[in-house]
Amino acid sequence: MKPICIDANVFIASTKWNEPYSSDCKRVIQAVAEDGFYLIEPAICLTEVIRNITKYLGMESGKTLENNLRRMVSIWEICDDHFCASAGYSGALYGTYATDSLYLETALKHHAVMVSLDEDDFLLRIKGRVGLEVLHPKDFPED
Repeated sequence: MKPICIDANVFIASTKWNEPYSSDCKRVIQAVAEDGFYLIEPAICLTEVIRNITKYLGMESGKTLENNLRRMVSIWEICDDHFCASAGYSGALYGTYATDSLYLETALKHHAVMVSLDEDDFLLRIKGRVGLEVLHPKDFPED
């Protein structure tokens, strides 16, 4: 099985269904559920997903997605002081924003495929520089 780290924006877009890449995001999530991936996420992913989904779709949708995430994720990377400091240095090295740096650090630590919707301000800054497979959902391989 292959480790994969998915930015919260992919979960959010797959749930909202009205985003430009919602169907691609849904395909990524389904691949994790059905194929040879195991999901590794920084704990902050829960905050991002729950906050955004409850804002747009309500509390019940937030709770449903939280439960789904808890079942899907194999490893939660705890954002303690050491991990956050390391993520800060990685972010400085690669020019990523703070929260993106937490996802990047998670992927680096576990040698995971990194998937995000944020192509310009995240993926293009790290692609070819971090030694990881870095993908936008539109580029995620189909079965």
